[in-house]
Formats: sequence, C-alpha cells, structure tokens
Amino acid sequence: MGAAAIPARDPGLQPERTALSWRRTIMSAVIASLLIWRGWALSLTREGSADVAGLFVPGHSAHVIGLGVCAVMASLTTIVLVVCASIRIRTLHAGVGVLETAGHIAPPALMLRTASIAIVALAAATVVALVLGF
Repeated sequence: MGAAAIPARDPGLQPERTALSWRRTIMSAVIASLLIWRGWALSLTREGSADVAGLFVPGHSAHVIGLGVCAVMASLTTIVLVVCASIRIRTLHAGVGVLETAGHIAPPALMLRTASIAIVALAAATVVALVLGF
C-alpha cells in the first residue's frame, strides 16, 4: 500500500476575511485617533490659547498637554497598525499557493505582537483621553 495522498488545503474565503478584518481594525484606529485629535484641538480653543494666526502659545494646562500626548500616541499606534496591516494584506493577496510554498500562512509572531501592543496602547490613549474629558 502506498502513502495516502494529502488533500490540498482549501482556504475558501479565509484570506479575504482576514484582509477585511485588518481593514476594519485600521478604520477603527483612524477614527479613534481623529476623535482624540479633535478633542485636543477643542480643548486648546476652549482654553483660549490659540492666537490669531492659528499658532498656539506656550503655557498650556496639564489637561491640554495630556490630551496632546494621547493624540500623539494614538497617531503613532495607528501608523504602526497601518504598516502591520498593509504587510499582512499584501501577503494574503499574494495567493494561497505562494503562501503555502513559502510557509507564510501564519503571520510572523513579531508582527502580531507589534500589532497587539499598538492596539493596547491605542486603547490606553483613548481611555486616558476620555478620562481627561475631551
């Protein structure tokens, strides 16, 4: 008796669903980041620290500085998520045959860790921004 033939992997729509979930994650991160930036900008104008030219004078309150830090953190984490997602989406669109022969079906652990840390950091920035009351 010969060795049983291993059936070919049928991924179905899994790569497309994964790419769509990465896109939804990016969209959520961008929206959260934009809302934090909006809250920071509103707190600057409420504080009355914007001059006529639209530039901001020094001497902001801790509230405004905290929201600014949250806005920068949200932007950085969003950029990290966009990079991770674009790498993964590009790999998934390469084709299942290429993925199986190259051994890239599972995403690299470093990319998953980086994306997870970015999501947790974005969530923390969002919670802090909510606590500061943007």
